[in-house]
Amino acid sequence: MVLHAVSGVPMPVLEAARIRRSAQNWMRAPWYRYHRGGAITVGRTIWFTRKWFAANGFGDGTVESTWRWLQHLAHEVGHLSQADRYGMGLWGRSRYVAHFAMQYGWRAITFQGNVHDGASLEIEADLGRWVLREVVGQVGAEHSLVAAVHEGRINDVKAWCDHHRDHLQLASARYREQAGPTHFT
Repeated sequence: MVLHAVSGVPMPVLEAARIRRSAQNWMRAPWYRYHRGGAITVGRTIWFTRKWFAANGFGDGTVESTWRWLQHLAHEVGHLSQADRYGMGLWGRSRYVAHFAMQYGWRAITFQGNVHDGASLEIEADLGRWVLREVVGQVGAEHSLVAAVHEGRINDVKAWCDHHRDHLQLASARYREQAGPTHFT
């Protein structure tokens, strides 16, 4: 519910998503170093690095780890809608990955800063994370929404999302305006 509320990704798309360990895919992607963590989304699967599952990493079961997961997932689920646009078949997934590679490559060879974060597909996907941080604020793990998610209080999460619907929509509009129309299709 939270991920839908902050990102606008349709619930059926979110419900069809799978979260997997990067060690479970044949390429072991993504290849971020352990200390950084990270994820990659291809099709309906979000592949997280091992740090996200480690007891001494982001999988320690604390409210702080729930806050980290929420922020990262709010970004990664934005890629699910993008993947839908390209298609779920082999050709669609290949075009999707190639489009990312072209965006990153172009930014690198033209010496543009933020090779990863400056790519249009990344900026578009970051809508959910930006809205989440905008609405929750700096308190993060101390926020009542994060506590409700952490404790599995579904009715409280739903009530929070319903109560903040207008604020979430305004924050989404602000992000889209800041990012510019070239980053959203």
